[in-house]
Amino acid sequence: MNHSIAFSKALGGGIVVTTSRGVPSELRERMAARIKEFERALSRFRDDSIVADMARAVHGGRFEFPGFARPLFEFHDRLYAASQGAIDPCVGEDLARLGYDANLTFRMESEAFAHLGREHGRATWNSVRRDGTTLITTGPVRLDFGAAGKGLMVDLLGDMLEQYARETGSPLRYVIDAGGDLRIRVHDALPENEHHADDRKSDFGERPARIALEDPDDTTRAIGVLALTNASLCASAPSRRHWPVRGTSEALREAHHLLNAIDGLPADEVRASWVMLNGNNNDVSAHESYPTMVADGLATALFVTSAAALAESFNFQCALVTADRVVAKSPGFPGRFFMK
Repeated sequence: MNHSIAFSKALGGGIVVTTSRGVPSELRERMAARIKEFERALSRFRDDSIVADMARAVHGGRFEFPGFARPLFEFHDRLYAASQGAIDPCVGEDLARLGYDANLTFRMESEAFAHLGREHGRATWNSVRRDGTTLITTGPVRLDFGAAGKGLMVDLLGDMLEQYARETGSPLRYVIDAGGDLRIRVHDALPENEHHADDRKSDFGERPARIALEDPDDTTRAIGVLALTNASLCASAPSRRHWPVRGTSEALREAHHLLNAIDGLPADEVRASWVMLNGNNNDVSAHESYPTMVADGLATALFVTSAAALAESFNFQCALVTADRVVAKSPGFPGRFFMK
């Protein structure tokens, strides 16, 4: 695993792809082009994106998205229902009002609290009509697909690497790291059997990728570790995206990007979450072709919805740290924590 490709500005935080053998420049260029296409469609931080066009459309309209957006839209349909509306792409308006806007001003609007969340009449995902990959609105809608969009981008890149492996007829091991969203295939890019969570070498002589689980209260420390060979693992925490709220008499003194879409306020009962899906997940209803997207969205959803409620609709393993720094994890989560 000594070859790497870095897309340093991708999706704001960068993406690093590490592979067991070099990939041709033509494939790297196609991967870069897919990232640009993805951002041109779904990024609320680009003035020329489709999402930005929707936010400016005073009277709404029909907005055609690329085909790769279909699984993201379908997943958000299910996630919106499973969370009873607490996870909603329309939360982009709440984020902007709290200061996490397209220009990253981190200045809360003076009347923000009177407009936050669906409870104050903000548009919701089920009020946006959808026809395949076309979204239809009647007024301006600020969408944010940060809950699962980065995970989908990781899956799209992984699919490109696996297609290359099939075309060349040679196994390709890889790790895609998108700043907290990981897709790991270190035993075979074309898996048939699952291997994970131990230090035994895989069929191709590679040891599992060992992942440190970051302390949400101290980003220089780890509070746990796990080893994976064929899985998607996504983490979510406010520790790297939070900002002070000034000039208001309300109780909110600090904001972060993990909001409950019902009231539009930062969630405060969870400090960090991790979700794992096996790379060859057999649960068709959970979009097994896009395991990182699902893990990404569920890691966010755990801040506002119980794991038990999400498990009624999705097959996954998870762990989280509560506001009181108590660790809770599902029986099948392979991580080992250094704290209780």
